[in-house]
Amino acid sequence: MPVNALPYRTQQPADAGELSFYGRKPQLGAVQDRLREARAGASRLVVVEGPPGIGKTALVRRFLRTADRVRVLEASGAENETALAYGVLTQLLRQTTVGEYAPGPQDEPSTAGARLLALADRIPADRVVVVVIDDAHWADAPSLDALTFVLRRLQSEPVLTVLAVHGPAEARLPKGLGRLLADDETLRLTLDGLTVEQTGALCDRLLPTRLPPHAVGRLHAHTRGNPLHLRALLREVEPEVLAASDSPLPAPRSYESLVRDRLAHCDPPARDLVAAASVLGLRATLHRVAQLAGLENPLPAVEQAVGQGLLEEGPAGGPPELAFPQPLIQAAVYHQLGPARRAALHTRAVQASKDTAGRTWHQLLAGRSPDPALVADLATGARRQAAAGHWSRAASMAAHASRLATTRPERERLTVEAADALLCDGRVEEAADLVRSLPGDTARAAHRYAHGHLAFVRGETPSARLLLDDAWRHCDPAVDPALARRIAERLSYVCLLQGEAAAAVRWAQRAESLPPVPFTCGMLRYAQLAALGLTGAAEEGIARAAGLPESVLVQSGDVDLLLGRSALRLGSDDLEGSRADLRSAAPLCRSGPAPLRAMSQLLLGETELRLGNWDVALAELEAAASTAAGRGLAWLEPVAHADAAAALALRGLTERAAEHLAKARDSSGYGHGVSSFAHVARAQAQLAAARGAQDEVASALLPLLQRESVAETVVAPWRDLLADALTALGEHRQAERILDGLDAPTAHRGRHSQLAAAARARGTLLAARRAPAAAEWSFRKAIGHAEQVPDPFNRARVHLAYGAFLRRAGKRTAAAGQLRRALHTFTELGAAPSAAHCERELAAIGGAIVPDSPLTPQELAISRLATSGLTNRQIARHLVLSVKTVEFHLSHAYTKLGITSRMGLLDKLPDAP
Repeated sequence: MPVNALPYRTQQPADAGELSFYGRKPQLGAVQDRLREARAGASRLVVVEGPPGIGKTALVRRFLRTADRVRVLEASGAENETALAYGVLTQLLRQTTVGEYAPGPQDEPSTAGARLLALADRIPADRVVVVVIDDAHWADAPSLDALTFVLRRLQSEPVLTVLAVHGPAEARLPKGLGRLLADDETLRLTLDGLTVEQTGALCDRLLPTRLPPHAVGRLHAHTRGNPLHLRALLREVEPEVLAASDSPLPAPRSYESLVRDRLAHCDPPARDLVAAASVLGLRATLHRVAQLAGLENPLPAVEQAVGQGLLEEGPAGGPPELAFPQPLIQAAVYHQLGPARRAALHTRAVQASKDTAGRTWHQLLAGRSPDPALVADLATGARRQAAAGHWSRAASMAAHASRLATTRPERERLTVEAADALLCDGRVEEAADLVRSLPGDTARAAHRYAHGHLAFVRGETPSARLLLDDAWRHCDPAVDPALARRIAERLSYVCLLQGEAAAAVRWAQRAESLPPVPFTCGMLRYAQLAALGLTGAAEEGIARAAGLPESVLVQSGDVDLLLGRSALRLGSDDLEGSRADLRSAAPLCRSGPAPLRAMSQLLLGETELRLGNWDVALAELEAAASTAAGRGLAWLEPVAHADAAAALALRGLTERAAEHLAKARDSSGYGHGVSSFAHVARAQAQLAAARGAQDEVASALLPLLQRESVAETVVAPWRDLLADALTALGEHRQAERILDGLDAPTAHRGRHSQLAAAARARGTLLAARRAPAAAEWSFRKAIGHAEQVPDPFNRARVHLAYGAFLRRAGKRTAAAGQLRRALHTFTELGAAPSAAHCERELAAIGGAIVPDSPLTPQELAISRLATSGLTNRQIARHLVLSVKTVEFHLSHAYTKLGITSRMGLLDKLPDAP
């Protein structure tokens, strides 16, 4: 029997059930739905399956606590009672009026089951019988056969049966019962481990201090999110050990005992095989494990270890492999080896290792005395791991090397490299500990660089700029070109975020003139290309990124070139090209540095949003926000959350948008950089626009005018939003000044999307100023530009604005055509606020059918705006009417509906389409 299927039990705290229930609300709802169906007279079967400790019993217990008007019959199987005939059925019958009947081994399952089935005729009309069998895989066969007899005959009786099974159920239950599992009416709930986020929430509840994101992720991977194992480790292991990345995580003590019992059932060769495998990690080739264990013929030992559930064979089709079914087994075996045997096995592994990194690592774990050769090997291995993007291993090796280094300059240099690797891996707090460990009299350039890089990742961009500038002044590129390259790379991106595009290009060029180094986040060329786009040299940037075919780019790891080119293409309205670059970069970004992964998700979200694939876009933008928050990327976190909020606002999902916006403002990076400030302001404006609050739109965006460099950052357009809001508020002169800047050639650099936005906003302003001929010419110009870009939402915005203008000009037929075209697009995208605006405009010209409404289209449109909370003056601005006209139509609407105030409109108006 596999170890992860053993009856693992520990002393649980009082709230253990509550903790085990984390993340199970959807499954609870599904069981409650089956109870309602049973109450309606349809017998139902629910099977809850999953490994021990996953929360099956907690889910069933919570369900029973929430169920009312039920008669519960409970039983449970036991491993040592599987041979006791009718043991489980007897537990059930003793809780009934036929409890005096005790079936014996001689009884047929049909006879015993009939006794239980007879209960269905005695169920009160207002009750449901809930039969619960926990650990049903250990129930005796006669009881399960009798249960099968009952379940096959229950049809319209109010009975709900719940079985909790160590899954998969088919492998653990009789065939007769297994056939019922395949029935369409059977609900099967397979419980998986907690997510990383849920693991973090559990840690926050049980630990006195919060674990860093990397430690939570490591704990989640180690336990696979199993609540029982998580609770045990959180009780038994000090938080400092959980947070330290260099110390391996143990298995819970009770789990170690189970593994020890399984090892005791193995012969010495099988125990040696399992011990050797634990030294080599979670997975290794059979040949290497057998060589380390000293077994010429390992197959009998393999068969025994696999039979005990300690190892499993790798997938067919390649060299034979052995793997541990889960990390806890490997940890338990490794811990039980003892220091002497572990050291001996690691020493033998050094001789058997073919790769330098593995050999060096085993030398370290073997407890070899520190010497310059080992330090050099560790440092070389760390740089190779960093060059390959394996940041966690690189950080560990560099940190070990720094501790073993015999000279101070070498120790400080390796500490800086370890901190860089940790920052690239998103482990900010661990990096901060290393940076703080640097003595105050460390070489000034290295000291300032380390603190500057840390400040940058934390989102403290102005401080990062000061520290990195100082580091550059004290660095001699001829003496330490590697450090000089790191400083220049970081300054390039800091300048980009600060809106200093020309400076960003200069720093990128300085960095490129120096030899490449492994400990960087891989964003130099992205920063350079994005900066070139801001300086108006997008074509030059695209040409620089097109030096190699895309397949070679991906294979060579030049993923930042693809990301940079995608940003340039996105900014140049080549949306399909941007998406192609991002899809090519995606495989490497998933396993690469956290900044590249978050940036690729962010860019793909923005690209898909503009292309009209909003479901994909929202998923990518929220994933970018999650990656940035989870990996400590404070410089990127507010941008990612803000962009997710802006996208959600377009769909009218205001609650989720507000949550992201709050997280963006709460981020430590908010307000420290021009880029994050602009993104958050734009998101706040989008959210206000979704509510029709143009005064809030203006309040959110006007502060951006006081930051001249905002126009030079990589943000989505915001000036047309501000111009629209100022026009609606009657601030026509200020709106015109905004549009004069938006119309300038340097503002759009030939981008059709920007030209369309500028012309649309100009048309709205001209219409408000009663210049219909000029307004119509501007709207037609906007349509011409919008049709050059595959951006359905912004094209529909032009049609909506033009249709609204035509409606007010009395051109009803032409207006209806524009508005219906816009409404079709908004409806397909799910842009609820914009679609509602279209509906109101169509209603005002009779273009929308409103059943059973006594109001005229104009009265209906005004009344609906009134129910949204707008004042009469705001409604007048929105529809370009006088306040007296609005009051006139509202008065008539009140009379027709038999009400005296706008509060009555909520009950009297038909539902908005």
